[in-house]
Amino acid sequence: MAWIKGKLDRTFIIDAPLEDVLAFFSDPDAFKEAFVGLEKAEEVEPGVWHWTLEEQNEKGIKFQPSYRVKYARESDVSTKWEAVEGNMRSSGSAKFRALSGKTEVEYHEQIETDLPIPRLAAKIFSPIVSRQVAAGVGDFLDRAKNLIESVSYTHLRAHET
Repeated sequence: MAWIKGKLDRTFIIDAPLEDVLAFFSDPDAFKEAFVGLEKAEEVEPGVWHWTLEEQNEKGIKFQPSYRVKYARESDVSTKWEAVEGNMRSSGSAKFRALSGKTEVEYHEQIETDLPIPRLAAKIFSPIVSRQVAAGVGDFLDRAKNLIESVSYTHLRAHET
């Protein structure tokens, strides 16, 4: 078994108020809607979520991510998360800045996977995994942005308050 990591750092603008953006990224029950390949997500204790993704099969290597992450809202403008356990580790942070009705998001995430491959093969798979992590997190952020900017999400948030 070999741990292989990838990361993505991205700064982008969402056409929504800071309160809506912060609420979305601070609530796993909300942002799970932006996941692709999500098999199961459940809060197992306050602030700790267990995620199970669909099994992946890449170049003959089968892997089904199953992991726990602890989420914490650090302030009125940031949130962070860190891995607790599992065969995948997700850690990162997001900071938010209001911009005239829009929100700038500074997002950092690192994902490590414990792949069922010999350590020697890790060097070969590392660039592949790194690209897949960056692409997957990037797709998640694109879907999250679209969800937050959608009329339905903004309408839903307006009725919650």
